[in-house]
Amino acid sequence: MIYNSAYASTTKPIRLKEAIKIALKENLNIKIAKNIRKKSLLSNKINTIHLWAPKANFLVSQDNHWGKKNTHLLQSNPIFNLSWDLQSVFNKLFKFKKQNHENKIYVLTSTKSIEKELQKVVTCHYELALAQKKGELFNTFIRIAYTKLKIEEERLKLGFSSKIDCLNADLVLKKSKLTLLEHQETLKEKRRNFNLILGKSLNEETLVESNISFKPVWNITAVTKEKVVNLKTAIQEKKVAIAKNELTKVKLYPISCLSLLGEIQSNGYTYDLKDSTWRNHPSKAGLRIWISLDIGRLLIMPSKIRKSRMELDSEVLNLNKEKLAAEGKLENKKWKYRHMLGLYKLVKEQMKVSNEKLLLVKENYKMNQLKLLDLQEAEEEVQKAEINLIEYAFKVKQAEFDLYRLIGNVHEQVEEQNEK
Repeated sequence: MIYNSAYASTTKPIRLKEAIKIALKENLNIKIAKNIRKKSLLSNKINTIHLWAPKANFLVSQDNHWGKKNTHLLQSNPIFNLSWDLQSVFNKLFKFKKQNHENKIYVLTSTKSIEKELQKVVTCHYELALAQKKGELFNTFIRIAYTKLKIEEERLKLGFSSKIDCLNADLVLKKSKLTLLEHQETLKEKRRNFNLILGKSLNEETLVESNISFKPVWNITAVTKEKVVNLKTAIQEKKVAIAKNELTKVKLYPISCLSLLGEIQSNGYTYDLKDSTWRNHPSKAGLRIWISLDIGRLLIMPSKIRKSRMELDSEVLNLNKEKLAAEGKLENKKWKYRHMLGLYKLVKEQMKVSNEKLLLVKENYKMNQLKLLDLQEAEEEVQKAEINLIEYAFKVKQAEFDLYRLIGNVHEQVEEQNEK
């Protein structure tokens, strides 16, 4: 057998949505993507605070000066200083907006990485399910071939069959055993791939649901043009926003030269170590506003505006390209899903025809109207049809998930369904 029956009876097969839930917690690439997203959000908060928050300082110093008159001072002047330095106020505003857009790009990129990894989870799950189902079929084929060999040996003893027929039956059995051995290695490979994507031990005897139904697992009716989320388009939109921000910044350069400095200083004290005297310094507050223009930057300002506009045009063109690609993607995915569903139904009908043909051949064979070779060919046709059926069921499931994930955030929707 492909897997230990005792193990199979005590181990619950993993359903697809359970596999996705496990991967969201244990998959290493998903953990890395989530960590990048958290780090990006934290960095954005730190940069925002650093950009806008006032600075508070406590000062204690010991100063020594040597010259015609040596001085040695121990001072805290002022004891406390609070300042809000907004040099180039508008530049900081533009920088703040750019940081926010870049942060959203990081978040979208990490989400894209998670979605890509979930696609691998779905593929590995169905590949393992397909391998398990094929294993069951190959075991059945061996039992049929063994039974057929025994029947031919009995028929040979009774004179109803020839030695050639027995040799052919024996060859069919040996071929089935070799096919099973090859498939066992394939099954091990698919199981290792599945364990790896779930963060499990590579050699763990993991099982998945092997009965692949063509009925949708996901809500396909929810996939509409209005709900489609294209992460590439969303990322490109943020790049366009950054380019627009840079163009506005270049255009408003003269205004961006405005600077502001507000400062509050507490009282302070100075102790002269040489004279052993104390001096007090009163508290004070100040506000400074100034404009500093760079004449060189003013002269090249038209060229910089032209350059920024060209960069914006390039990003807009890329955005339009992504939007056009996204529009066609939904129709392509829908067509592929319907096409695979149609092929699955066609293969199912072919299997019915093959089974009916096999029944007819068996009756004629019992009446010695057909040879063993004819029966074997009919049985092989049924076996191929059974394998084709589960392979097309796998293709239907792949196409179904490819279509459903267009609405984005599949991992969040799976987590919400698990909470209900």
